[in-house]
Amino acid sequence: MILSCLDDDPRMERTLRRFAGSLGHEVRFQTTSQALREDLDRQVPDIIVLDLGLGTETGVDVLGWLAEHHRTVPLVFLSGHGDELLDTARRIAQGNGLTVYGVVNKANLVRELPDVLSRRSPPERPKKAYAAQAQDSLTVGGLREALRAGRITPYFQPILSARTLQPVGAEVLARLSLPEGGVLGAGAFIPLAEQSGLIMDLTRVLSERLIELEPQLRPLGLDFLSVNLSAANVEAIGAAAIVKRLVHAFAGSSRIMIELTETAVLPDIQQMRALTTQLRLGGASLAIDDFGIGYSSIRALAELPYDALKIDLSFVAEMFDSEKSANLIASMLHMAHSLNLQVVAEGVETEAQRDRLIEMGVDRLQGYLFGRPVPIEHFAASR
Repeated sequence: MILSCLDDDPRMERTLRRFAGSLGHEVRFQTTSQALREDLDRQVPDIIVLDLGLGTETGVDVLGWLAEHHRTVPLVFLSGHGDELLDTARRIAQGNGLTVYGVVNKANLVRELPDVLSRRSPPERPKKAYAAQAQDSLTVGGLREALRAGRITPYFQPILSARTLQPVGAEVLARLSLPEGGVLGAGAFIPLAEQSGLIMDLTRVLSERLIELEPQLRPLGLDFLSVNLSAANVEAIGAAAIVKRLVHAFAGSSRIMIELTETAVLPDIQQMRALTTQLRLGGASLAIDDFGIGYSSIRALAELPYDALKIDLSFVAEMFDSEKSANLIASMLHMAHSLNLQVVAEGVETEAQRDRLIEMGVDRLQGYLFGRPVPIEHFAASR
């Protein structure tokens, strides 16, 4: 690989050239941001190694220019500063659309650089052109027609026991089948359903379709099925009735666990108390979803009858790049277990993440490492 390095300390050049060269990498070294810009204009490298402290300027000053002119070139941060500063700089870069393979402390260059250079960003998940166009052109009328035509379909993603690595449940995720073929994910139509007042109709259709699939799900022996309620559902009187019907339909088969996103907890805590109590009395379990990305979580855990907590996937994705994220996961686990809550880690995509989370004491695991959301036929065949 070709590495283009920006560091105002010329002593780093010999160290980096010798060490990176021993790994088979070519190093181009610059001591000013202007020299880096000229180097990139001549030949684009495979990776940019960027020092954060550059005397009269900082590596952060360079990020805006890179985002505008060389967004596709991945970065490795090099610094003698503490981990928190490196972590924040990484977030700035990613917020500008740049890819960061990792951060390397100068004091640990020999130990950390080979691992960081061996990383590759996961392949971009392909999005079919017609699906993207359908998402952009989806209207309220089109969504209403999809509901009438029964084109809202439940997909299933496995949730595994961290102890046995066997499926113990599944999250039910809404998908919209397109007339031309192809499928839209929930993010393409759930916001529209919420804005247009169709979310209750959508939830009802999805629930009825799920009930129809009970005979196919029963032989799988799942302990529970997780079903999402959106913020708009939380304000609807009919939500408790829909959940009660689900609980009744799956009695003796699987428990129904309702996932409420953390952002759904506000604004009316009194309404949330009433709804969550009704759901629990109706036989459903409750999980707080996307935990850690909102502002009301601790209060909600104190006041509402949750059984489980789902750690937001952003923390899992960052746990090896950010010591702070790893420490926050550990803190969430300690807090949740002290409250007798089961903890699910979302977004597990690598074996390293899986092993670290198991070591930390997570109860359940969910993510692409174990399976993507799929229709009932594929889900049943994989069990």
